[in-house]
Amino acid sequence: AAAPDDASGWLRLARTVSRIRPRDDKEQAFFLERASVAAYIAYQRTKTKAEEGESLAVLGQLLAERKQYRGALDALRLALDQRETAELRGQYERLRAEYGFRMLNYTVDSDAISPRACFQFSEELPGKKTDLSPFVSVVGVERPAISTTEKQLCVEGLKHGERYQVTLRAGLPSVVRETLPKSAEFGIYVRDRKPFARFAGKAYVLPKTGQRGIPVLSVNADTVAIDIYRIGDRNLIDTILGSEFQRTLYRYQAEQLGKERGTKIWGGELAVESKLNTEVTTAFPVTQAAGDLGAGIYVMTAAPKGPSEEYEQLATQWFIVSDLGLTAYTGAEGVDVFVHSLATAEPRGLTEVRLIARNNEVLASKRTDGSGFVHFDAGLARGEGGLSPAAVVAQERSDYAFLSLKTPAFDLTDRGVAGRQTPAGLDAFVYTERGVYRSGETVHATALLRDARGIAALNVPLTLIVERPDGVEYRRVLLNDMGLGGRSLSVPLVASAATGTWRLRAYTDPKRPPVGETTFMVEDYVPDRIEFELKSSATAMPRNVPVKASVEGRFLYGAPAAGLDLEGELTISAASERVGFPGYTFGLSDEDVTAIRQPLEDLAPTDKEGKAEFEIALDKLPATARPLQAQLTIRLAEAGGRAVERKLTLPVANAEPMIGIKPAFAGRSLGDGEEAGFDIVYLGADGKPQARSGLRYELLRVETRYQWYRTGSAWEYEPVKITRRVADGRLDVTADAPKRLALPVQWGRYRLEIADNDAVTSLSFDAGFYAESSADTPDLLELALDKNAYRAGEAMNVAVTARTAGKVTINVFTDRLVSTTTQEVKPGATPIKLTVGKDWGTGAYVVATLRRPLDAAAQRMPGRAIGVQWFSIDRAARTLNVEMSVPQTIRPNGALTIPVKIGGLAAREEARIVVAAVDVGILNLTNYKPPAPDDFYLGQRRLTSDIRDLYGQLIDGMQGVAGRIRTGGDAGAAELSGSP
Repeated sequence: AAAPDDASGWLRLARTVSRIRPRDDKEQAFFLERASVAAYIAYQRTKTKAEEGESLAVLGQLLAERKQYRGALDALRLALDQRETAELRGQYERLRAEYGFRMLNYTVDSDAISPRACFQFSEELPGKKTDLSPFVSVVGVERPAISTTEKQLCVEGLKHGERYQVTLRAGLPSVVRETLPKSAEFGIYVRDRKPFARFAGKAYVLPKTGQRGIPVLSVNADTVAIDIYRIGDRNLIDTILGSEFQRTLYRYQAEQLGKERGTKIWGGELAVESKLNTEVTTAFPVTQAAGDLGAGIYVMTAAPKGPSEEYEQLATQWFIVSDLGLTAYTGAEGVDVFVHSLATAEPRGLTEVRLIARNNEVLASKRTDGSGFVHFDAGLARGEGGLSPAAVVAQERSDYAFLSLKTPAFDLTDRGVAGRQTPAGLDAFVYTERGVYRSGETVHATALLRDARGIAALNVPLTLIVERPDGVEYRRVLLNDMGLGGRSLSVPLVASAATGTWRLRAYTDPKRPPVGETTFMVEDYVPDRIEFELKSSATAMPRNVPVKASVEGRFLYGAPAAGLDLEGELTISAASERVGFPGYTFGLSDEDVTAIRQPLEDLAPTDKEGKAEFEIALDKLPATARPLQAQLTIRLAEAGGRAVERKLTLPVANAEPMIGIKPAFAGRSLGDGEEAGFDIVYLGADGKPQARSGLRYELLRVETRYQWYRTGSAWEYEPVKITRRVADGRLDVTADAPKRLALPVQWGRYRLEIADNDAVTSLSFDAGFYAESSADTPDLLELALDKNAYRAGEAMNVAVTARTAGKVTINVFTDRLVSTTTQEVKPGATPIKLTVGKDWGTGAYVVATLRRPLDAAAQRMPGRAIGVQWFSIDRAARTLNVEMSVPQTIRPNGALTIPVKIGGLAAREEARIVVAAVDVGILNLTNYKPPAPDDFYLGQRRLTSDIRDLYGQLIDGMQGVAGRIRTGGDAGAAELSGSP
């Protein structure tokens, strides 16, 4: 451009390009886009209000021609702010009347427990802090309840079967500085809820005793049509591993199941009480209808009596009826199964247990001993492909139960299960003397080879392979044992060595997976010359009170980092989660929070001791309901040196209570017709769980519809998001445990909102796509050991604190189950004594399972709780203490003598020492941690056995009143009193 800063030139260009006659629509779109860009550049370079108004007017006209009506309206409105003309006002009003803020549609959520009428608009409405009630009136209601979400306004508190006259008044505001141009009246009728029936959840085990039946929940239905299908035991694996198990079936799928994989064994009706628009629970007496149930899986479908369609989704309950409570521990050393009575919690001896493979073969069959226990050998557990163990089946006379071994095992990380996986065989500890190198330098690597118990593997060759960042092998070396299972390797790097992350892997057999590995970086680095510590005594950042932070720095050669300037900033952003509540969402999950960067000014330099102290305070916080965090970043640098940066993150203290929602399914997605489960907690302003009654929840189905409109001879559309309330209610939360909320969902996108007067949280998720089940978390059992480290043969005192009476099983796991003890306990603390075995290795887990029997009189279902504790064995006796007397000053290019003292080394016992002298400034670049072979070999490892059981799959058959059943559809059919 001849005059790039001249606004008039850019404006002339915009007008000229817009007048070019195009050959086709594509060329027209191109010219209009170029003209719009020129008009916007003109606006950026304006120097007077007249120029600004003219450029905005041209930009608005061009955007309108491009059908970008919102941008056009905004530009024309700003132009009118600069200069008011009749022509410009006319353009704006015509465009606003057709494409401005307006109501698009309305819907009535009649099938919800609490019905409402919702109005959808073309633009977003103001947030919850804006009172919109003056713009909404309902005849006969003095002050209607209003809720808003994005582009939708809802009138709450309506009643089924009533008519309402709703008026939206002119002047209703939006976020785009436009108001509703004229009032609109709507006559609304809230019909009664559609008849429907559903089951209470996706659990599949109905306890054999103390139950009224399978609970059926219905609304506005006098009769529910029921069909029951049986799938035989020989179809077990294909069924429970298939995509349909525990999911809702369509009518054609149920009919197909009865014709191909199973048999329809009963069909009839269940008479239910009908309370207008109120959900009632009726127990279907399954044993009365179907008699004794043989081995296999049963499927019950339910639908209100009336016309049906082939592609109609049916309420579906997969079930078995059993007293056999199964618990399975699976690991590389075998499969361990315990069978207990659900009714009494007593072990079930002499019960036949079969281990079933993925291909439906019976891998083995055994009977339980007197403690209800059976073990299947490691060879069976290590099967692959079709021979991998897929399920265990227990059967005793007519009693039958199964447990899938392919579902996710329990997640016990909240109970302290941590560490690396226990190696299957030999285990190599591989490390380099630092974390980063320059091209041309030499990497010094060391490898120790031990077995799973930490004993040196002598005279075993080890292949070390070095890989470049692109995965290409750089060097391969076969090293023999250099003593006590150790070996070292020097790897010179060529001058052209690629930068990035390199890998060093150790193999006992290069054709099998590595037994150990480490990584190092190759970069052109500048070593640190300073180090400093950034700290604060505060554990959280108050919202209104400053807190003190301090730094203490020194040069790496020892002198204090005195007189150095500090600079930094405080960044306030949304926290991904709250400490202590992993997986929970707090606040509005779909709310965008813009981080606020707050520079720290006038920080005092470090004093003569290298110290500095300063205050930090939150000047401004993002307006959000989500939890926040404050990240303090401080940089310290010397002249000519590399700046060193440290960060400190503190949670921002709550100003108000918060509600947490944790989905019980993985990936924010679950299958069509499944039950969506959520754990709910309520945190007070102090961040601790509190009891709270009357939390309001509502499940909203989010739908996208398209509003069509005509522009000249062409039809255009714009997407409109609406929400339909599909479920709502109230729930009470306790302080000692999360509240479980379970809601059935069909295909679609949903948002769960939970609120009270002080807090609100929402969580969005999808249903209708196949999703893996998430790991269940069992109830917590308090478990304590008198020590965390023991010697082999020493007595161990285990304390179990139970809330209810029951049977507790104490299992000890190393790489396998090594000990099991069962004892009856009462509420309160119960001491149990064990003796640490000499073959328990370097550490083990105590896993305690408390089983609570069924109590029909108290209407209490069977239950279980699990506690876990890890302890080390003989670690002190197997750890060497190394002391080195290093001089304060070391001169380069000279010999260095380092006296070494080793504690814990027996007489005539050999030890090898590896010493590396590395610049601390280089180590700090990668936060290098000194090698710790004792932690690697003797530290805590992950629990080797996966735990699964049936107790989380129990159907509560104590709900509702027992229903009356009839075969066939004839209203005059006789009532059944036995099996059909």
